[in-house]
Amino acid sequence: MVKQIQDVDEFYEPYDDEDDPLTIFSAPTYFETDEQLVLIAFLMLLEQRYRLMQSMTPQEIVDEVEDIMSSLHTELFETVDSKATNHIRNYFEKILDEFSIPNTNYVAMDTSMLDLMKDSLDNMVNQLNGEIKVKSKFFIDNMSKDTFNLLPNFKRAVQKIVDAVGNNLIHGKEKSKRNVYKFVYGKDKLYRWLCVNDMKTCDWCLYQQSLPPRTIDELPLDHPHGRCTIDPIDYTYSDEYYVMLARGEYATAIQLESEY
Repeated sequence: MVKQIQDVDEFYEPYDDEDDPLTIFSAPTYFETDEQLVLIAFLMLLEQRYRLMQSMTPQEIVDEVEDIMSSLHTELFETVDSKATNHIRNYFEKILDEFSIPNTNYVAMDTSMLDLMKDSLDNMVNQLNGEIKVKSKFFIDNMSKDTFNLLPNFKRAVQKIVDAVGNNLIHGKEKSKRNVYKFVYGKDKLYRWLCVNDMKTCDWCLYQQSLPPRTIDELPLDHPHGRCTIDPIDYTYSDEYYVMLARGEYATAIQLESEY
């Protein structure tokens, strides 16, 4: 079990033979394969810093940890802007294709989850930086002969990356899909919350299903890896979507706005 915060007991925690870095820095298999590939890109950056610090003394770490964490922060944010953004965009474009929407002039991909991802990664780096400083200084000040073990700190950081990146990827895709639904069916369309209704279905999801139909903006997001779906009460299209279909691939959002 990974502790949420560092405590003094952790300073004396020996290496666990079962703590194989190859496993610790791997993406969990409960994510889809393409999601795992995005996660691996982030986890590789973290693993690089772990292996670098493994070769350093506590004093060297104290002297250089700020620069090491600064470069990690920069590269994590660059990976959000590239791999995470492209992952959500690819999914979004598939949803556009399903509804024959030719381009993004009509509806925008959601980027709010990418901003949340960056906020979470920022917090993770700051926490990791502070923990490593404290642990390193403790070993220097106490001239400790115990094993200097940073793996618990990096295990905690791995879990934070999995939560920050993995969950926000899933929610970013779902919110982008809902943006498409609002364009296709109209922002005032009502939706039902539908559960799988088996032994794994939680009480919260059953409660959502029991509520009257709501607009898409009133519906919460499902759990990451959740199995619930939302379904419009009918499949009548919005006027904007009808106009786009009538005009074909050469219609633009500016032309649509001039109609109304």
